[in-house]
This record gives sequence, structure tokens and C-alpha cells, in this order.
Amino acid sequence: LRGLVFMEVKLGALQRTFAASATDADPIPIALNRHRAAKPRADATEKASHSVFAQLCDQLAVVPPRALCRHDKAFRVNFVGEAADDHGGPYREALAQICAELHSDTLPLLVRSPNCVHGAGGNREVYVPNPSALGANELDWYCFVGQLLGLALRQRETQLALSLPSVVWKQLVGEPLGTDDLDGFDAMCRSSLDALRHIDRDGVDASTFADVIFETFTTRLSDGTAVELLAGGEEVPVTWENRSEYCDAVAQARLGEAQRQCDALLQGLSYMVPQRLLALFTWRQLEVLTCGTADVDVDVLRAHTKYGVGVSPNQRHVRHFWAALRRFTPEQRSLFLRFVWGRARLPVGAADWGDSKLTIHAKHSASPDGMFPIAHTCFFSLELPAYTTAAI
Repeated sequence: LRGLVFMEVKLGALQRTFAASATDADPIPIALNRHRAAKPRADATEKASHSVFAQLCDQLAVVPPRALCRHDKAFRVNFVGEAADDHGGPYREALAQICAELHSDTLPLLVRSPNCVHGAGGNREVYVPNPSALGANELDWYCFVGQLLGLALRQRETQLALSLPSVVWKQLVGEPLGTDDLDGFDAMCRSSLDALRHIDRDGVDASTFADVIFETFTTRLSDGTAVELLAGGEEVPVTWENRSEYCDAVAQARLGEAQRQCDALLQGLSYMVPQRLLALFTWRQLEVLTCGTADVDVDVLRAHTKYGVGVSPNQRHVRHFWAALRRFTPEQRSLFLRFVWGRARLPVGAADWGDSKLTIHAKHSASPDGMFPIAHTCFFSLELPAYTTAAI
């Protein structure tokens, strides 16, 4: 509770600072052609250049950032060929579509995290800045994403449905990075480095190290790009003596793989919010204020649920289960999803679900009320005891 109150106090101070720069002029009119953005294109560059994101970026590029510093919507959206008046709905829809584009192959800015690709660790829903997106145009686009983050920070009712790991948010507020942040987007890498540092625990010593480890001073970034950790690193073998140096170098390279992209995000964010004020927030507070708290839609989850042998949705304890989920707070539902699936948010659309379904199995016990449920995160399944009451 103290933390929430403290965040409200800081947000109030931030909004008072914003008041001096807010404008009373009408929002800037923007025309967005979603039909053009949806047209299939074989060339990835052309596809990105016609996206709703690129259309908005191009039109706002000539607008001074100060003109966007508003408490209400920063611009007025006209969807070309769609008879819609922007009383807030089209504005929110435009931002929602832009977030969907950022979480897809429409734009080259974000890629699925290794945790997402490999189905390992937590935070399997997060996307990371593309380490190879270093062109001038791409860095300008990152800067624009930073501006959108600034809009969301200024406007209470504006949230961006972006899933980014702590390694990004910490660089925006200036918090130091650690190996836990690596675990937040590439748990397999973190685990491998820990195992290599302490390989002696597995009975490997200096005489047998070369028989089991064949690495050189290179690593792969989140987009699969191979990089050398030092000059000529591809020819430098990892040895018993230098293994800790190698682990440090890999961790440093992975944590800093998107530093230039995050610098561009911070530049855009600082156009909208004085950078000195960002230090008032923890990384998690900044995430909540710009992206909100991801809530798990129980109806959507239920529609993507199947039942194991001997279990049906009409059974008493299964009805209790769904009733309990509905009584959960958004934070609790998010934690439940992490418990059972390793991700904090549901897939954005139906196509993103693929064949994934929550499977509820029976957990047999003579005393079910004294048992906890068991999750099999890799298989998105839950063993549910036959609880006798909703309260239990």
C-alpha cells in the first residue's frame, strides 16, 4: 500500500510538472490508412514503410514534440475509408494496432525473446529490441516508440500493450542491470552460464574440461546474430582457466545487446518527459504507468481450455476454479498465468494461440482440501484437486 501511495504522489508531482507544458489547442489531425497497411507485400521494408506505425511516425515527424504534450489525446485520428469520428476510440485503436505491429514481423524493431522462442523460463510473452536494427531509419523509429511511451506516461487513460523485459525498462530509468535481468528474457543462457561457472560441481576439472566444453569467445544475440566477445574471439577457446571471464563477457554482451536501441527509446521519451523525472520511478512503476497491468481475460482463457480424462467443466471443483479466477485481482490472474504457463499475458489474438490450450487434469487425493494444485508450465497444464468449497 505504501508503494502504491508513493507512486501516486510521484505521479501527481509529474502531472503538475506536465501542466506547465500542456497545450489547449485542438489535437493534431492524423490520417491513417489501415487498408494500405493490411495489403500483402513480399518486401519486408516496403511492408514496414506502409504500416500504421510508419504512417503515424511520418506525419508526426514534422510536429514539435511539445505540441504532443497533452493530458488528453495527442492527435485526432481519421481512419481513411472508415466512417469513424475520433472521440477517443480511434485514437486508442490506432495505438493498439501499432502495438500489435510492433509485436509482429510487420516491423523490424522487436523480436520474440529467447524465453518465448524456446518456451523456457518466465516472461515468455516478452519481446526484446532487435539487436540488428541499427540503421538510421530504425533508430528514428525507436525514438518514436519512446515518444509514444511518453504519451502513455502523460495520459492516464492511454496505455500501450507492449511486453518488454526489465532489461529495457531499467535502462530507461537508469537502474543497474544484473544477471536476473538476463534470466528475464533468456533463462537458458543464464542457466548455461551458471552451469559453466560451477562446472566443477558436476565432477569436471581442468583435465577433463576440454572433453566436454567446445565453446569459443563468441555468443549469439536474441535475433540469432553471432558476435565475438573480443577481437578474434572465434579463434579463442574457452578453457578451465578463462571460463569465468567468458561467462562475464557473455552476460555483458547479452545485457547490452540493445543499448543503442534503448538509448533511442530514451531519447524519444525525454522529448515528452524531462529525463530527470524518470529517475523518480522504479522500472516496474514506469512499466505499469505506460503499459498498465496486464489482465487475463477469464472468458478468453476458458475458451482456450480443454479437460483431461475424468474432468468436465460441469464438475463442482472446476466451477469453483473459474469462480476463483474471476475473483482474483488482475495481478493475481497474471501470476496464475505465470504459474501455469510461464507468461504474464495471454496471446494478443486468436492466431497467436496456435494449438495452445490450458489443460485441466484431475489431481487425485483422499484429502483434496489439503492439497495444492500442480502446474506443468512447459505443457500449459494444471492438476486441480477436487476442492469441496469455493472458499478453499
